[in-house]
Amino acid sequence: MNHSIPLALLLGCSLLGACSDKAAPVPAQASAITPPAPAVPQAATETAPAADGPVAAKNDEMKTPEARARDSKLEAAMMLAIFGKNYRPDSDDALADLPDPDSKEAKADKLSYVVSAVSHKLLPDGRAILVANAETANTEGTAESAHASPGLLNVFYLAPKGKPGDESWQVVTRLENIATLGSSGQLGEVHWVMLGAGKQGLAIRHGYTGQGYTITQLALFEIGADKVTELDGGIDLHSDNEGACGPETDNCWLVDGNWHFAAARDGGAYDDLLIDFTGASRKIKPGVQVKEDQEPPRLVTQINGRARYAFDGKKYKLVEGKNIVPEV
Repeated sequence: MNHSIPLALLLGCSLLGACSDKAAPVPAQASAITPPAPAVPQAATETAPAADGPVAAKNDEMKTPEARARDSKLEAAMMLAIFGKNYRPDSDDALADLPDPDSKEAKADKLSYVVSAVSHKLLPDGRAILVANAETANTEGTAESAHASPGLLNVFYLAPKGKPGDESWQVVTRLENIATLGSSGQLGEVHWVMLGAGKQGLAIRHGYTGQGYTITQLALFEIGADKVTELDGGIDLHSDNEGACGPETDNCWLVDGNWHFAAARDGGAYDDLLIDFTGASRKIKPGVQVKEDQEPPRLVTQINGRARYAFDGKKYKLVEGKNIVPEV
C-alpha cells in the first residue's frame, strides 16, 4: 500500500527545507492568480454546495480551548496504551520499532520511528480509532525526515479499559506503517468521512512542493471493523508552478479541486466522489519581446471542470468528466 507521489522531477528536491507541520504542503502562490478555496470533504447530496474550508481545520476552530485540551488528553492516553514506556509525554510522541514499509518479508527487521497522534474517532460502541503518523528516527531518537520523505500511516483500534470515565484504553488491533503519503515526514490533512451509509472512511489530502512546483492528491481508505482498505491513493486535487513562474516561463498555472461526496448515481452502497476544478493558466502572448527580467504580457485562460469518481467494487475510478489538474 505504499504510495509516493509519482514525480521524478520533485523527488530529486530533498535538499530543500523541510516542513514540520502536520498538514499537506501549502502551494507556493504568486499574486497574479488568486487560488480557489481549499478542498473540502463533504458527505452530501449532489446538489449540496461544498464547504469553503477544510473540515478538520473548521472543526478545530469551532472547538473551545477546553475541548481541544480534552482531545489532547484523550489522545495522550491512547498513545500511552499503544506504546507504553516508549511514549514520551514531554514531546507528545513515541519512539517505537515498526515494520519497514519497503520490505515485503514477514519477518523483516523493524526500524526506529517517531510516532505522533494525528486524529481520533470515537465509535458509538465506546471503542476508538487513532490515526498516527510515523517518520524515521535518528540515533538520538528524533525525527530526521527530508523534504521528500513521506509520512507513514498507522491506525490503531482501541477499547475502553476499566470503569467508565477512567480514560484508560487497551489496544485491540495494530495496523502499522500501512501506507506512505505526503512529504517532510507528514501524512497531510486527515479527514473522517462517510463513504456511504454505515461506511466509515478516511480521506487524506497529501502533497509535495519542490523547485516551485506543487502537487496535491487525495487518498481514500475504508475503515472496517479491524482493517483499513485503500480505495485510492492518489486522486489529483491541485497543482501549480507558481513558485517557478518567472519572466521566461512560457506557461504558469494554478488549478485546485474542491471535493465532496454525493449519492451514487447507480444506487450503489458507496457514494460517488465529485471534484469541482477551478483555476487559470497564464501563457506568454506570442510574438512578444520584453526586456530581461521584465514580466511579459500574458494571456489568461480560466480553467474549470468537474470529475466524478465511483466505487467499482475495489477502487474509486473516474466515470465521468475529466481530472484537469496539470501534471508536474
